[in-house]
Amino acid sequence: DEIGSYRKLDVPTITGYEFHVLVLATMTCPKYLILDKLRETAEELRTRKPDAKKAFRCKVMLSGSENDDPDFTKLIESCGALVVADRYCYGAAESRIPIEMQDGETPLRAIARHYLMTSSCPRFMGQDEMRARKQHVADMAKEYHADGIIVVSNKFCEYWSYERVIDTVVLQRDFGFPVCSIEKEYLNSASGQLRTRFQAFVESIEIKKIQEGAAK
Repeated sequence: DEIGSYRKLDVPTITGYEFHVLVLATMTCPKYLILDKLRETAEELRTRKPDAKKAFRCKVMLSGSENDDPDFTKLIESCGALVVADRYCYGAAESRIPIEMQDGETPLRAIARHYLMTSSCPRFMGQDEMRARKQHVADMAKEYHADGIIVVSNKFCEYWSYERVIDTVVLQRDFGFPVCSIEKEYLNSASGQLRTRFQAFVESIEIKKIQEGAAK
């Protein structure tokens, strides 16, 4: 939580790529092997100074399908969009929900109940759940001061394909966030095409800011 809080700063002192690597490491490494490294990182971030000149042109939230490829986050940031928040399968928000065991419950049943009762995966298609997911993404984007939202679905992930189409409309229409909608391969194979899309999205956010500033 402490490390993630630095993403909320006006000029964050940790990049989305760095945070993505930390999330993956904490999900896959035994605690005893990584805890001292996390403490060292947290201590370093307490004194890390923001860049004198911003190294990004806008801040975005990344939402969508499972993403365990830090190079995808790096690609987004190389286009000028700093990833300050994420809500994708196994990301920072989703993987940090504690699994609590109830009295007399086996570990397997606790895990099954957790994913059936608390998951916000798009496979749960009730209207109230769908709306709650949109609200959650919008609230996170606002909390982390994101200028726009990138919604990504992996090919053949049908649930997120449906969700992505709906998010593209609802997050912009109802919450006022610019949205970039992307379908991609599991691995980052079409980087040239994606780079063009992300660069265009960054430019559209900059134009929006100019227009809003002129209207005031």
